[in-house]
Amino acid sequence: MRELVQTHDWSATPLGPTTQWPASLKVIVALMLDSTEPMVVWWGRESLQIYNDAYAPRVDSGDGVLALGRPAARSWKHGWALLRPQVELILAGQPSTGYVDFLVSIERDGRIEDTFWNYSLTPVRDDGGAIQGVLLISSETTERILTRRRQRTLDFLRHELSSADTIDALGGALDAAVRSNRDDLHGAQLTGLHTVGMGTARTPLHECVTAPEVGIDVDLGIVFRRSPKVAPNADYRLFLEQFTLLVATARHRIDSEALRRAVEAERDRLLLDAPVGAAVMIGEELVYHLVNPIYAMVSGRPASAMVGRPFVEVFPELQGAPVHEQFKVVYRAGEPYVSEPTLVQIHRHGGALDDRYFTYNLAPLRTLAGEVYGLMVIAVDITVQVDSRAEVEKLNVELQAAARAKDEFLALLGHELRNPLAPIVTALELMRMRDSSTQREQVIIPRQVTHLTRLVDDLLDVSRITRGKVELRKEVVDVREVLARAVDMVTPLIAQKNQRLHVDIASAQWYGDPARLAQIVSNLLTNASRYSQPEADIVVRTAVADGELEIEVSDNGTGLSADLLPRIFEPFTQGERTLHGAVGGLGIGLALVKNLTELHGGSVAARSAGIGKGSTFTVRLPLTSEAMAPEPATAVPPAPSLRKQQHVLVVDDNIDAADTLAEILRAYGHVVTAVYTPEDALQAFMQRHVDLAILDIGLPGTDGYELADLMRGTGHNASVRYVALTGFGQAIDQQRSAGAGFAAHLVKPLASDALAALLGI
Repeated sequence: MRELVQTHDWSATPLGPTTQWPASLKVIVALMLDSTEPMVVWWGRESLQIYNDAYAPRVDSGDGVLALGRPAARSWKHGWALLRPQVELILAGQPSTGYVDFLVSIERDGRIEDTFWNYSLTPVRDDGGAIQGVLLISSETTERILTRRRQRTLDFLRHELSSADTIDALGGALDAAVRSNRDDLHGAQLTGLHTVGMGTARTPLHECVTAPEVGIDVDLGIVFRRSPKVAPNADYRLFLEQFTLLVATARHRIDSEALRRAVEAERDRLLLDAPVGAAVMIGEELVYHLVNPIYAMVSGRPASAMVGRPFVEVFPELQGAPVHEQFKVVYRAGEPYVSEPTLVQIHRHGGALDDRYFTYNLAPLRTLAGEVYGLMVIAVDITVQVDSRAEVEKLNVELQAAARAKDEFLALLGHELRNPLAPIVTALELMRMRDSSTQREQVIIPRQVTHLTRLVDDLLDVSRITRGKVELRKEVVDVREVLARAVDMVTPLIAQKNQRLHVDIASAQWYGDPARLAQIVSNLLTNASRYSQPEADIVVRTAVADGELEIEVSDNGTGLSADLLPRIFEPFTQGERTLHGAVGGLGIGLALVKNLTELHGGSVAARSAGIGKGSTFTVRLPLTSEAMAPEPATAVPPAPSLRKQQHVLVVDDNIDAADTLAEILRAYGHVVTAVYTPEDALQAFMQRHVDLAILDIGLPGTDGYELADLMRGTGHNASVRYVALTGFGQAIDQQRSAGAGFAAHLVKPLASDALAALLGI
């Protein structure tokens, strides 16, 4: 501006050339041009303008037309009508005057806008002391004024919405907020999302904001009619979005409360008809809100005497009792709780204290804000079961004693029968060598000896854990991964005794049952820990050599005596087996190690230098050719390509289940519509393209089978695949869904591998 002022043709203006300007004007202009504050001098009766760089954007147009040296009225236009009287007062001799947040209507971007200013007017004198001009120093406060005004509107709206509990009340709060700020809003109308863009934005003064735009998933939009004197800039749009956010949040609350009331009514209906004792308690005093007939029966009180009364009034004998304290803990902590059998002494039917046993399932009830407001109680009277438990335990003890006696007898019998078998077989061989006249007998006797041998083997097999066939589920596995699981199983025991476990496991592919291999190693590690002192060293290592996998577990514990080593893997002995001071005997664990190892075609051996010198157990298992061959590929049913996006319709009356399944499918890149009623499902099916329809079978009113028939009858989406989603997974259920034309039968909770197979993900 300094350059422009110097080069401007002032001789064509009443001011004349700058050389003829009053000294006072030159001084003020020089100071003004150096200032960073917006400043202008209006000189003479026409208020010719001289201004600095900070002021220039207010009067200079973007097309290069300058206001310098021109009358102020030509720049300010509408606003000059307000400013001119103030300027004329200064020219007439009024002292300097300041104005705060002064409203001035000015033209911007082709429209008249209300703006606000802080400014001062100061007289400028010529060399003779006469007032010839006015110095204006100003700053615009429009943004601050509008922000404050709009915040008051939002605060007012928030207050009005806090008590709104219906859609009508919501609309009333919106109208009241609009009336409170006519400077920004000339109207606002609630609308649904389906009507947005259908003639609602009728003029440039209309703007529409929807709830999803502000992050609230409700069917709501607001069409605003703004004041023509407000700039439609980003700040105004933010105000409309904040306004919409408050209304949409209140709408979401109203909808959620209505849904909650409906859910609670359905919950109460189900609890009243439940086949177990059920009750609902409200508040920290645990006031009974609902009591079903079974709960009243097991409590020994009529439901009418319980509903509406606190727990301690209904059961004064239980005040402070463990069951009462547990109810309060669940309410305060907000964590569900399932009790063990609990003794409760209550007066039933007005009688004396009665010992009753219950199991309780306690679940906190929460508001939409997540605060606990009550409890749902499921109570099961198990007094009869508890009373009979002592008798059952007595019978179990007797059965266990009989089983031990039987096992010991069978083991002894097997041992005793083996003794004569050896000489019988030897004698038979002698007969074959010495006498050929008994050929028929030599055929019969071996056959019967073989049969007897098998009977003996069966008797010895009784000492195994299940006394039956052990089924191996073989697969190709990495030994390191399997043994890592075994180590994890015994780590707590080793840590409890502060023992040191040293692991040296080589990676190797092995064909066998990984669970049984882990069981073998964990049993050996358990024995090593049990029969070693605290802070002892235990070592597990593996090696592969000569086509065998070798697993060795060693310790520096109590060791084994020489007389025990030959019998260490036998399942039973006639007396308790001890290890010279070690706690307990070897039990059946080592016998299981031996049996499982041998089932895999391997062997196990034990060695020890004696008592107090530790022991070492070595398991050898064959690495069969099956382990070296690649694992056969598992047939996978055909599914859509991973790169093919599918349009999926999910129908489930459990909203959370439907939404979460939809989110998972969307995360895999599919287009998903989730609905919760058969009616909405039919509508969505006819309005959208659907590749896959996942239908909950247990829908209310119209089940999944009927819904699939209705969908087929519409004639839409002829190539859609139907998938049954249900909590029933028995064979008869799968047969029914297949017969109804469903391509797959998924059982809740949905397994990730089933989902992957279905969609190719």
